[in-house]
Amino acid sequence: MNLILENSKYVECYSYLDPLFYKIPELKEYHWVLSNQEISYSAVKKIQIHTSPAVFSGDELAEIVNTEKIQFIWGVFSAFLNKPKVDASNLPYADGNSSFWEGIPQPQAKDAEFEIVCWDSTCTLFIGVSEQLAESLKHLYPDIKDLDKENNKILR
Repeated sequence: MNLILENSKYVECYSYLDPLFYKIPELKEYHWVLSNQEISYSAVKKIQIHTSPAVFSGDELAEIVNTEKIQFIWGVFSAFLNKPKVDASNLPYADGNSSFWEGIPQPQAKDAEFEIVCWDSTCTLFIGVSEQLAESLKHLYPDIKDLDKENNKILR
């Protein structure tokens, strides 16, 4: 399932991920690869956040987003059940990627369970999420929309 969070009254600032990791603790169960990131953050304590790709355990990423106020302007967070082998020559990207707005998008990273895409600080996309995670997201953000249906509207 694919979801889009935009124009939401439940969001302080798009692409702040701390509410996700605070309210949906199962996100800590994944290993995360961050790629194509551009961030708004002045006092970087975790240097790795600037490298692409950056690889984190769920606990590491949760600690970073819950203790540092980082806005991810652009970026793709790919979620893996096991520690991933990263192919640096074929990293997921958001900036300039029109495939999110066509048909039914799929996670870009091979073997990723799902992806969280930070899109130019204007919205957050959830690509390939399970029904269970989709329900958690809908509970956290009641005005989140089905991206596949939104894309279908554009095609008409």
